[in-house]
Amino acid sequence: MIFGSLSVSGSVADGKVICPDPEDFRELKTTPVSLGSFRGGFTLHPELPYVPEEFCFHDESNHILVLISGVIYNRKSLRDKIGINNDVTDPMLIADLFLRYGPAFAESLNGDFALFIYMYVKEEAWLYRDQSGIRPLAWSADDNAFLFSSDIYGLCRAISVTGTADREFLLGHFKYIDNRRSPEPAVHKLLPGHYIKYDKSGPSIYQYWFPERIRADRGMSYDSMITGLKSLLHDAVAIRADNRFTAGAHVTGGIDSGIVSVMTRKEYKDQKDFYGFSWTPEDFIPPEVKYDEREIIRSYCQKTGINPVFSEMKAEDIPGLTGSFYFNRGFFAEDVSIDQAKSRGINLLFSGWGGDEFISTGDRAVEIDLLRHFRFRLFLRRNPVRPIRKFIHNQLNFVILPVLGKLDRRTARAFARDARYIKKPWKRSDERAIRDFYFHTSRHQMHLRMLSFYHLQDRCEIWFINGYRKGIEYRYPLLDRRIIEFMLTVPSELLCATPYFRPLIRDIGAGILPDEIRLHWDKDDHVYREYLTMVNAVSAELFMDEFEKWKANPDMDFLDFGLLEEDIERYRSGSTDPDRKLLSRLIVLIKSINEFTRHYRERPGESVHC
Repeated sequence: MIFGSLSVSGSVADGKVICPDPEDFRELKTTPVSLGSFRGGFTLHPELPYVPEEFCFHDESNHILVLISGVIYNRKSLRDKIGINNDVTDPMLIADLFLRYGPAFAESLNGDFALFIYMYVKEEAWLYRDQSGIRPLAWSADDNAFLFSSDIYGLCRAISVTGTADREFLLGHFKYIDNRRSPEPAVHKLLPGHYIKYDKSGPSIYQYWFPERIRADRGMSYDSMITGLKSLLHDAVAIRADNRFTAGAHVTGGIDSGIVSVMTRKEYKDQKDFYGFSWTPEDFIPPEVKYDEREIIRSYCQKTGINPVFSEMKAEDIPGLTGSFYFNRGFFAEDVSIDQAKSRGINLLFSGWGGDEFISTGDRAVEIDLLRHFRFRLFLRRNPVRPIRKFIHNQLNFVILPVLGKLDRRTARAFARDARYIKKPWKRSDERAIRDFYFHTSRHQMHLRMLSFYHLQDRCEIWFINGYRKGIEYRYPLLDRRIIEFMLTVPSELLCATPYFRPLIRDIGAGILPDEIRLHWDKDDHVYREYLTMVNAVSAELFMDEFEKWKANPDMDFLDFGLLEEDIERYRSGSTDPDRKLLSRLIVLIKSINEFTRHYRERPGESVHC
């Protein structure tokens, strides 16, 4: 993590020196950095193999200071390009590139990074965030100072006057909101592929990565597409495999996690025990389900040298996990996986997160593209007219409604159910967020809107902060900028060459992933879903007794407590109205948000000094 405070007036007020709160990050060691009117620094976890030189570089002769949180993966090619030694650290490399090429240098980087560059004689500073938004970085500015931090929520709480979290931010678990929001309106997340320049005139924001300019390669063949993507995927995993770490991976019955875990295992072939972490508990006996994903996980892990580790999360753990909602934001099973990984000496986890939006895509907006480019024969081959009712249903939901910007009836009903206990003035979802996720007029636009929707970056931020405080880092090979850029060049016609759903990742996985998972069609973990239903039901019974506490919480005035109380009474009387599964899930969520606001209010406006 990096953080800092800067004033171009020549001095920084003590109250503006914001460091990560030691109460929240007890295992981290903070190294302060002061230069001119800058006060800040970086934090290290003793179980991560980093050294201070990998976070900070000061070149006195050129009057430049660099702080970095993250890793530059293409550093070798960059070093070769400018002719410097291989032992140069990432912040030294950044300083060299910036001095040579100026602010636009970041376009050449491939990595997961948050950067701060300070030219102190000129009283100018820059903040950069990587193209995919893997590393969190937030900032705030007023007339006196410019603040930034990788600890987004800590920065929000430190500058908050009231200790009251933004209502729309809290409502993000009930409806669609702008995921770029933070708990404090004065704190802004730096968008992926952007940088800020700060000088005497204040902050100015610029874009340095332009995926919207990439166009489809109409001359691309299916074979060249598969060859190119396979090469990129292998390299995306390889460049993230740092042997200083002890690595593990997420494992599921899904193709994305499966192929990433198997490829990562090969990169760590000399590591004796390689663990794969599943969110599904090992000993839960579910009711009748379509299939048991645990059987697939055990089978392919045995074939590929991975030791499966199933979740140890129990219903009795939920109160404690809701108490940590400030950090885990509802990813309870992942919070438990972090602890399980840590207990086994793992400090690096590989994830298949991001596959659905890019390399694993197979149907979203493909039909629209076929019609746009007059590929009617191919369109009809994928969409036979008979049976006519199925044809009409598919065209309505996958072509007509997305183009018109209308939600299908099933999705609209789901929106209404999730917002059941929200008062009317707060019920409406953010129109831009809905547009980005559901409404597309081309596959190219769909990919770009998946970046804009910010759900990819939101999860990366949450997992980074919660993982880093416990000594765990994450790698997301499927969000490598080169894979995103390549997918923007792929014509949709090539996604129709096979009858497979999600065809590219299946073909790439041939020879890497066992066919039992490569050709497995159902991506839902039915056992995990049933387990969550049981856990929520048990927890909700306990949490209902806290109703009066929630009602007295002024930060939760957006809730319709009258309706909630009525539903709780009906639930306790044995009534099936309302939906008991929905009520249990929402009660656990309400309890969690109450815990978040309690933690957020603990030390508002209180600066932590390095």
